[in-house]
Amino acid sequence: MKIYLAGKNGLVGSAICKYYKDKDVELIATSSAEVDLRDHSQISNYLHKTKPDVMILSAAKHGGVASYMASPLEYYRDNLLISANSITAAAENGIERLINIGASCVYAEGLKGPLTEDMIFNGNVQKATEPYGMAKAAGMKLCEYYNLCMGLRYTSVLLPNLYGDGEGYKPDMSSVLPSMMERFHKAVVDGAETVTIWGTGRVKREFLHVYDLASAIDTLINSEFSEPYINIGASEMDTISHLAELMKEISGFSGEIAHDLSKPEGAQREKLDCTKIGRLGWTPKIGLREGLIRRYRNIYGR
Repeated sequence: MKIYLAGKNGLVGSAICKYYKDKDVELIATSSAEVDLRDHSQISNYLHKTKPDVMILSAAKHGGVASYMASPLEYYRDNLLISANSITAAAENGIERLINIGASCVYAEGLKGPLTEDMIFNGNVQKATEPYGMAKAAGMKLCEYYNLCMGLRYTSVLLPNLYGDGEGYKPDMSSVLPSMMERFHKAVVDGAETVTIWGTGRVKREFLHVYDLASAIDTLINSEFSEPYINIGASEMDTISHLAELMKEISGFSGEIAHDLSKPEGAQREKLDCTKIGRLGWTPKIGLREGLIRRYRNIYGR
């Protein structure tokens, strides 16, 4: 089997490359510098030349809430082009199996969970990530319509918060986990007495290690699953306060954790229902504490 991975340098893409390193498959992978997915001719020509059996579309332009608000046109336009060109080129070049990395922010805020796949698009995408979410939603619908009209098996996976060993911190662009880990590490280095987290810390988030995601994608590829959407989530949810306590333990921070109640903490999120992926025999293996230790050592060498 020849698998083409679009987006090899991102958090998801790098994990998939490592996962398949010792597997009996031929993995070809590109970065945006090698194939610009915003250009239909580039991706179409590449697929025509390499003729993969399966495509994994993990390429995307990611950011944080602040960057989405500052540059909504850029994030919407680029992600829309990436999805439309890549998915269309795959269909035009006879690729019958495609795994599209979707976004759980297409689930509307306020839905009562666990969130099942039939609840997708039951309301507006989450406002804070709208430019990214709307573009990803369009790509997901495109996959669904190719399945409907051409009999293909294009599946979009819906994911919680992802993290992994190679994830870096960028101011104003990082999600809660890498930014919090950076704050605790900096507090240890600077000898600070307090680390402040936003809000009460009672809201819950679901964190999935990217190596678990890679194994789930492999499970999907080797199954007969043909539905357009599937959730891939963690075994449990954790409060932000519990995440902070884990960060404190792992970093060796000996000070106090404070709460800034004037800052927003985001809406309560519901857990993804993973019944469908579970029926295929997949379960996550890496617990949050183990995954955080691995990431902390990888990033900070401790």
